[in-house]
Amino acid sequence: MENSNLHTQLSILLLKAEDLIDTIKRESAVYRAELAERQKLGLTGDDAIKHYNEYMDRYGMSYLKVC
Repeated sequence: MENSNLHTQLSILLLKAEDLIDTIKRESAVYRAELAERQKLGLTGDDAIKHYNEYMDRYGMSYLKVC
């Protein structure tokens, strides 16, 4: 009984870790694309921050925005 519970808990942790890895991969891809575009446009300062924040909003990652 106890072994089964441990197996279940480990399975849940594995799924959560895999989800986290997928999230990090998506966020990293969006960040790299935004950075490339921002550099291509030559944006700096407030314009760069505005571009970054708008990009994060566009991809549903507003929790990554900066002030």
